[in-house]
Amino acid sequence: MARGGLLAIFAHPDDETFGVGATMARYAARGVPVTMVCATRGEVGEIAPGTGATPENLMLYREQELRDAMSILGVSDVRFMGFRDSGMMGTEDNEDPRAFMRAHADGVRHMLVKLIRDLRPEVVVTWDKSGGYGHPDHVATYEHATAAFHAAADASMHPTAGAPWQAKALFYTSIPIEEFMRLAAELRKRGIDFGAPGGEEGLAELERVPANCVIDVSDLYDRKMEALLSHRTQIGEDDPIAKAPDDLRRQFFSREYFHRAHPPVPDGRVLDDFFTGLS
Repeated sequence: MARGGLLAIFAHPDDETFGVGATMARYAARGVPVTMVCATRGEVGEIAPGTGATPENLMLYREQELRDAMSILGVSDVRFMGFRDSGMMGTEDNEDPRAFMRAHADGVRHMLVKLIRDLRPEVVVTWDKSGGYGHPDHVATYEHATAAFHAAADASMHPTAGAPWQAKALFYTSIPIEEFMRLAAELRKRGIDFGAPGGEEGLAELERVPANCVIDVSDLYDRKMEALLSHRTQIGEDDPIAKAPDDLRRQFFSREYFHRAHPPVPDGRVLDDFFTGLS
């Protein structure tokens, strides 16, 4: 088993490509071990027309879509934690006892601690506290992955999960909200409604961490878009991302934004690489 490298932990298929896909591709191409862990199979996501998916088999489609996207990005190690998609906040799916948002915290964190100790990554990346747009599974992923990152280094915690391991850095995806708003405004001028979950005002109100790491992935833009659009049940022909003119998509998706939470980054410094300054 290859050890070291990058461990990405997200909630649903497509979360990963939107936020960190091209960065994963860059490191995988350099021979860095990259592992993608998904908490759920996105069982209750919306279904784009024409895909053949149904509510009963959507999880199978979305699992394959994630594997397809990762293949495009050069990532072969894809793992699922086996929880059920909780759906958007306030929906009936929140009440399903299998829902990720209802999972016992200690059990989830034990799974992640064991994974970190087995893989011994140098870098862990996951959602930030906003979950991007406040989805309960995204927020739960942030909470569990953050706790596991620190617990994995503590021999007194989860003693049956393997020998302690201190990953060197913890990164959160950081949606550049001001750029997102500019993109949404420009799309509206061109007759395309982005339709952000919770509305654009709701997105702007969520507590976010500032980006202190911005990675130029313009050379990987085409692969990122191919991977993103391979999530066909979620991004159909009428999706704003699919309909957006290429010049606007290229502006927005040619950089990926992150916040390094551990170790802290000096104020005013902006990194351009996950592994900068790690010894």
